[in-house]
Amino acid sequence: MERDTNALYNTLGVRKSATEDEIKKSYRRLALRYHPDKNPDATDQFKEITHAYEILSDSKKRSVYDKYGEMGINMMDSMAGFLFDPDIEGPLLDKKVNWSFGVVFIPLWIVDLVLFVGLVAQAKKEPTEYDEHDAEEFEGLYHGDREQAREARRLQQKRLHRLRNFLAIAYLLLFFTFQILIVLRADGVKILSAVIVFIPYFIIEFINVYPNIMEYVGILKTTRVYDHNGKPSLKLKIKLFFETFWWLLIRVALAILIVLNIDGVIKVSWGIVFFPLYLVGFRYALEILSQWRLLRKAEPLQNRLRVDVLVSATVLGVIGTLSYTVIGLLASRLDGNDGIRLSSILIPVFIVLSLLFCCSGCCLPCVFLNWGGDDFEGSGEAPFISPDKRITYPSVAGPSSSSGGSNDAV
Repeated sequence: MERDTNALYNTLGVRKSATEDEIKKSYRRLALRYHPDKNPDATDQFKEITHAYEILSDSKKRSVYDKYGEMGINMMDSMAGFLFDPDIEGPLLDKKVNWSFGVVFIPLWIVDLVLFVGLVAQAKKEPTEYDEHDAEEFEGLYHGDREQAREARRLQQKRLHRLRNFLAIAYLLLFFTFQILIVLRADGVKILSAVIVFIPYFIIEFINVYPNIMEYVGILKTTRVYDHNGKPSLKLKIKLFFETFWWLLIRVALAILIVLNIDGVIKVSWGIVFFPLYLVGFRYALEILSQWRLLRKAEPLQNRLRVDVLVSATVLGVIGTLSYTVIGLLASRLDGNDGIRLSSILIPVFIVLSLLFCCSGCCLPCVFLNWGGDDFEGSGEAPFISPDKRITYPSVAGPSSSSGGSNDAV
């Protein structure tokens, strides 16, 4: 679709700088001339005149048309319409600016550049720490030669280090490409379908399938898939599959629904499109409820665990309420509710960021003090006891055990 911003003015026979009164007078004159009751053969022309007046008589639609043409008007009812909204040009200061989205994305470009430089610098560094314990796995390949086994382990970890850095850089470049395609479409430079815009994102998720598969294969080799009788359980395998892949499936399903709705393949409310996001909160709520029910059955009820569950429920309630408020307002705005401004949608986001900033400022000093322990005060008291220490009790009087040990570990 061409980015023609003069066609509707030509249809009404007015200049682009015409006032609202001039547009209204021209429409009335042409409507009387080409009305189907007076001129049955001019039905199509009457529809074009009415369509032009509906857009140019609306100040917001006229503003979008003057910048993006018919393409911008059509995009107002889609996901991209959120970006074409004139209110986005100054939601906080209520000012309008003529910046392109390439300029709006400058802070994000800067973040991308900093991350890219950091990843490149990290990729050039060699790993300085190796897990010597895993070198025992290689000793059999080298006939017990521990030095060669250690060197083989170092080479393996070095390759893994390079692979992780390569994947991190690939993720960043794909995400950067995704941003560029969004800007090109939003600015009308390229008329791209949503499928093309989301291609880099789907490539990222396709790459993410591999570590999820490897994680699930590793889980199948553990005792987590065995029931109480020590036999493999299909139910546990399905449950662990869901726990491993559920977040990936949620993201992919959401992206597919967004693409289909933008391109008009499906025409549903954006509240339905965001349905996968509702499942996230529902799942965490079920987990907290399940933990609480398990604690209720325990005798006696452990106060510390009960407090942890209550804190988790409170955090989920606060964050969930604010998050789903944003989703609800956004869905309503995308569905055509012009009464909701962008600044109103972002209010819950600002509240969440304020809470996180407040908690960080208040809690981080205490966390650092606890981590530092007595080093901050310079005292010579003993450090915290390691959780890995084993508690032993003296053996009771009686025959000695077959192992010959004097203590029984608990």
